[in-house]
Amino acid sequence: MTNIRGTPRASILSLTLLTAIVLGAVDGRSEDRTSEVRGAPDTAGVETAAKNGARWPMFRGGPRLHGVRDLRVSDKPRLLWTFDTSSEIESSAAIENGVAYVGTNDGHLLALAIAAGSKKGKLLWRYEAEAGIRSSPGIRDGRIFFGDDFGFIYGVNAANGKEVWKHETEGGAEIISSPNFVADVMLIGSYDGNLYAMDMKTGTKRWNFLTGAPLHCTPAVTSGKTFVAGCDEVLRVIDLANGKEISQMELGVNTAASPAVSGDMLYVGTFGSQVVAIDWKKGETKWVYEHATRHFPYYSSAALTDDAVIVGGRDKMIHCIDRKTGKEQWTFATRARVESSPLVAGNRVIVGSNDRKLYMLDLDSGKEVWQFGSDGGFPASPALAGGKLVIGSDSGLVYCFDVSSSDGVRPAANPGRSSPRGSGATDTDPDS
Repeated sequence: MTNIRGTPRASILSLTLLTAIVLGAVDGRSEDRTSEVRGAPDTAGVETAAKNGARWPMFRGGPRLHGVRDLRVSDKPRLLWTFDTSSEIESSAAIENGVAYVGTNDGHLLALAIAAGSKKGKLLWRYEAEAGIRSSPGIRDGRIFFGDDFGFIYGVNAANGKEVWKHETEGGAEIISSPNFVADVMLIGSYDGNLYAMDMKTGTKRWNFLTGAPLHCTPAVTSGKTFVAGCDEVLRVIDLANGKEISQMELGVNTAASPAVSGDMLYVGTFGSQVVAIDWKKGETKWVYEHATRHFPYYSSAALTDDAVIVGGRDKMIHCIDRKTGKEQWTFATRARVESSPLVAGNRVIVGSNDRKLYMLDLDSGKEVWQFGSDGGFPASPALAGGKLVIGSDSGLVYCFDVSSSDGVRPAANPGRSSPRGSGATDTDPDS
């Protein structure tokens, strides 16, 4: 049996997902705190840290999964070091306090010093999990959290790599979802169909919500709610306080990508070859984007700015979509699938492709600014903190680039725009 990425797995639940994928392919912490989960969501400080470039604590950089940095980066990134893990890497890095944390498909979580002082990188510690780690780690309160291919969820000490707790989920199905956080709770999805809410300190389960099929996406968090879309073809809004479903909306097709949420709006790509914008409060689809000629699934999770939705496709293209209208702004063609999720930094888009290249594009035009060729593809997504960009490849190498700009300031707003396209500064979400 295979899972959504085509890697052999033992879980019987993967068969459901495989069937849906085949059908789809035919169509082409200085953080604010709350004492309880049901209190005001503690996403504001996390989002601020993500935007100002101080840290990259989780997949997509912050709880609403926007994938945005509010900083200018250099147009000529400099490779600082590489580290050979000897294993394929699909996990995207978390970065804090000058350390990058990366999972490998052979089951190791690595802590790598950003300022390695060597072109080969510096390993600080290595933790061995029960199975492969394709879940991207998240860091909170000095601990690293992630899942593995045997269905275990882990809490590991970020300073020394010592296990704090380990929880075995129901059914032993793989976990490719990445953690999100609110107050003292960590959220993560599983191929056993459950969304789990775990006490971060003890590793005990607070609650779980059972969907109708494997759950691949990372849950988005805002306004006391979490959002998941999975292989049961349903978008669900769940109350963080008790794990009860608030509402649901039929999508009509399965999804693997993680949703990006802003205010009342949610944006996600599907295996039906579409990117959809949904008003989750009204349960209405605002627009649907579909390329005119190339109809392939979206595995990549979208980056979200004030004006644009940027996403990679299995059609070998990167798509920039007008956030208000759903109209195509530009596309950029690569030579292989784009499963890496784009990162927006100032007016630049950074994203990997399975064509073994890492690209930097101009946000307004989609023109190539820079590219880096490697000996492996980039199914993982870039992470950026402290002017350093980290990404792993399926050849087993972790790359660290210096992308510091000489001025380090945000790009000026373009005339006639209320805000710079890439800043995310005027997001109407109350959590920002």
